[in-house]
Amino acid sequence: MLCSNGAQVCSPRRAPHSHEHAISTVESTALGANGGGRRVKRHSIIDEAWRTPLAQAGLSDPFALLDVAPADGALPGRWEALTKPGLGGRQRWRWRIDEPQPATLYVKRYARPTWREQWDRILRQDASHSRACWEFTQAQRLRAAHVPAAPAIAYAEEMLGRFERRSAVALVEAPGDAFDRFWRAASAQHAPITRGAARHDITRRLARFVAAFHGAGLCHRDLYLCHLFVDADFNAARSPRITVIDLARAHRPRWRRMRWIIKDLSQLDYSARQIGATRTDRLRFLLAYLGLSARSPRAHWYARKVLRKSNAIAARQARKSGG
Repeated sequence: MLCSNGAQVCSPRRAPHSHEHAISTVESTALGANGGGRRVKRHSIIDEAWRTPLAQAGLSDPFALLDVAPADGALPGRWEALTKPGLGGRQRWRWRIDEPQPATLYVKRYARPTWREQWDRILRQDASHSRACWEFTQAQRLRAAHVPAAPAIAYAEEMLGRFERRSAVALVEAPGDAFDRFWRAASAQHAPITRGAARHDITRRLARFVAAFHGAGLCHRDLYLCHLFVDADFNAARSPRITVIDLARAHRPRWRRMRWIIKDLSQLDYSARQIGATRTDRLRFLLAYLGLSARSPRAHWYARKVLRKSNAIAARQARKSGG
């Protein structure tokens, strides 16, 4: 980071979190125009398994993710901007590379975190590092816990004390498709996976996956079916594989953890209703998640809580859409 007087000091530093494949970290200290002590810390990590492929694709320095303008052709490959309402200072791209082997990556950049976003990160995630670092770290931890998540392969950040100036993270595309898209397409074709034993099986697999995700200590806070990808065959010829994406808002609650678990389950319940899940489907999911029978008082308690919150989400969405 160059300041107004051009001073720059860089020194190697241990990664803020320890990972088996984490390398390439650097800290930078920048002096203010008056020679005073404004200390800017810069960190970056590349997953060791991706160091060579990314370098061959033109990304040897993760800090380039903070500045690169894909439209300028600074990095090779095909870049596609991903936009949607409410992104604010966040930027998203799909990056398709051909060398050394074809791959689809996603780059997420946090350019101007708001005070509300800063406070949320400090309070619920990591006060010392950025949201990009957080997403990278949680993906790595889930991998270590054998819970499939979209692989995070690099990140870079600039921090001024606890204040996140900007950050970026690169992730590999999750296999398959968003669960809600997959299920709508399968249902439109009356595919075997949407019927009978195959339907029951994918419901239970989804429940066990979410239980493992929560068992790893995380709550998602945005756990709709669009954030769970499924790699499956319409004919149910192979076992479905599920992957969680978009861990930027996930956290590890120390207090009121049950509140956040119910929120996750309610978001899933609401989105399941949107794709035609029956009451029996939803109960089968909940019982598989809990590992309980339908007669269990605890299962009844969860069902009441989840349904109440799910109905509240539905009512809120109806108000937003004017319905």
